[in-house]
Amino acid sequence: MNASIQVDITYLSTRDEACVGFDDPGKAKLAAAAMYDSGADIVYHAARTAGTGVFQAAVERQKRAIGSESDQYETADPAFRHVIMTSMVRRVDVAVFGFIKAYVEGGVEPGVETYDLEHDGVVCSTSGGFIDDIIDQLDDYSTRIVDGEIAVPASPS
Repeated sequence: MNASIQVDITYLSTRDEACVGFDDPGKAKLAAAAMYDSGADIVYHAARTAGTGVFQAAVERQKRAIGSESDQYETADPAFRHVIMTSMVRRVDVAVFGFIKAYVEGGVEPGVETYDLEHDGVVCSTSGGFIDDIIDQLDDYSTRIVDGEIAVPASPS
């Protein structure tokens, strides 16, 4: 890990607006452009359809972006593929399968079920081959997170 890496956070909505910004590509494009113009090399979005604006800003500034929810290399406009280095994919299929299996086996319990790295609930997409050279490192970090060697904060600071 590189301790000199700086993480900047920009929200597209205030708490009072709920998720309004998640569907505003223009707002996301402005936010990403400002981050790139301030020196960011990569912008990761978790902004639903607004993520298109992040990809637009990345194309315009010849930078990289990280998608979310699904493998956005496969689902975004092909004109953006060359800037989408990976996506953080929520494995909803794993959660649905787990629920159906528990239901069939008569073991559905009320409460919250967490699908994190330990439960195969999230993965990095590898489409495009941009992260092929670091897959082993990512797997190592994932293992260290699951084993508790690396603590991941529950909320951004």
